[in-house]
Amino acid sequence: MCIATPVRVLQLKQTAATVEALGKKSQVDVSLLKNVKLGDYLYASHGLAIKKVPRPDAKKVLELIKSWNE
Repeated sequence: MCIATPVRVLQLKQTAATVEALGKKSQVDVSLLKNVKLGDYLYASHGLAIKKVPRPDAKKVLELIKSWNE
């Protein structure tokens, strides 16, 4: 089973974004989304950003994921 994890955009270069979640950085393709900006939170899965996420919602999900690992 896969879940889309909220990630925060750190850098943008055309359709590629460097993102961070739970201390890990990765690259995702943002070509499916419009108006992605630095600091935005996105749901990403398998290197593809699939939806923008409001900051409060992203933080709640990330806290829940962190609690699973405790």
